Amino acid sequence: MSVVQVDRSVPLPRLVVGAPRSGEGKTTVALGLMAALRRRGRRVQGFKVGPDYLDTGYQRYAAGRDGRNLDLFLMGERAVQAAVAGAGADADVAVIEGVMGLFDGHRDGVTPSSSAAVASLIGAPVVLVVDASRMAASVGALALGFAAYDPEVRVAGVILNRWNPRRSRDAVEAALLRAGVEVLGYVPSAEHLELPSRHLGLVVADELGVEVEAAMERLAEHVERHVDVDRVLALAAEAPALPPAEAPGRPAAPDAGSATALRDPSRLGAAPRIAVAWDAAFAFYYADNLAALRAHGAELVRFSPLTAADLPACDGVYFGGGYPELHARELSENGVLRRRLADAIAGGLPVYAECGGLLYLCRSLTDLDGRDWPLVGAVPGRAAMHGRLRAMGYREARLAGDSLLGSAGTAVRGHEFRYSSCELENERQPAYIHEGAPEGYAAGDLFASYIHLHFAGYPALLGHWLERCRAYASARPGGPSA
Repeated sequence: MSVVQVDRSVPLPRLVVGAPRSGEGKTTVALGLMAALRRRGRRVQGFKVGPDYLDTGYQRYAAGRDGRNLDLFLMGERAVQAAVAGAGADADVAVIEGVMGLFDGHRDGVTPSSSAAVASLIGAPVVLVVDASRMAASVGALALGFAAYDPEVRVAGVILNRWNPRRSRDAVEAALLRAGVEVLGYVPSAEHLELPSRHLGLVVADELGVEVEAAMERLAEHVERHVDVDRVLALAAEAPALPPAEAPGRPAAPDAGSATALRDPSRLGAAPRIAVAWDAAFAFYYADNLAALRAHGAELVRFSPLTAADLPACDGVYFGGGYPELHARELSENGVLRRRLADAIAGGLPVYAECGGLLYLCRSLTDLDGRDWPLVGAVPGRAAMHGRLRAMGYREARLAGDSLLGSAGTAVRGHEFRYSSCELENERQPAYIHEGAPEGYAAGDLFASYIHLHFAGYPALLGHWLERCRAYASARPGGPSA
């Protein structure tokens, strides 16, 4: 791990909101801080450590701008540093929500992918959120242990969550004073602040509409009332300046061992038009992936597989993950679009699909009630939902053959989180080889897999995809997006 090198050209007050473990309330506190700071007129940039689509969606409402992901395993050190410096370039403060326990995360023998590792890398102090509902003086021992565990990680303060206002603070404050960690707030439980969730995590923020905006306002009010926000800001301002982003708005050059960087987009010709599936069924996209597509010459247009009567004029399609299983009936009943997609893919339209996108492109999806819903059929397989988790975690894989994303054997890192399975009728055309086994499906310029990618770590894959879109556009009568 290389700790951030101080360069006074890019000052950005910032802090990491961590916790001893999952379930302590760091998401609620982090969103509340973002919303409170925004209400004060600060330009706030939210980040989330790890491969998370849902929390960043709520950050968009709390901070008023897209939340960004920071994942050392998927992105590499330089890309993480550049993401913070780039996305935070016009911000007054950055609030980075951690993942799991502060020191928890995947370790590949070189780089730990944890909140603590991110905090060390970018020189950010840590505010530890602790569930104090069943502790008093023991909070001091806990805080001392976390503060002393890694000298490169500065635990600057503690916010005591789920605090009972009827309890005395004396023992807690004495214990934390002994540990050398200051108390930044006592936040009582509030049931009306709980965010709705389902099997993959929180309900997608966009589904809640005006409700989520009201929820962020309540969180802001709650944090302002119970947290010393001024002191939190002062601690964030103690973070050293960041090195400047290598190229604002563009993915950073990947670490050694990753794919090679993209060529200059100014030399790549006409901008391909990418249709992005976006509705209640498909909403799992890294903001950085969409920004990278735009930065490297693509025009993005959203469409809804739930309601669209036709596919928009485009040179490629991007299906992210989401909850297609919750909308299987509507997706199936939109037969006009299903057939249009199947015909376009058969005609060579480049399509990249992840997880929920893979399910939608299968012949059918069986829901938890045993009902079969016919879907697009471009992927020769049948998907099924299950009542328990089928796969979760980081993945290291290789492209199984020459495909939409690049050459056979190209190594990638991604992640997977699913309650479904997909039984392919022909496994001789996998997208990847993972742990010696085929995964996903790739044929022509169709690429569909359960594995989610973050293109900041693999800009060359993105470049190859866009080149295939340009080739498709050039070969079609009428040219691009005709």
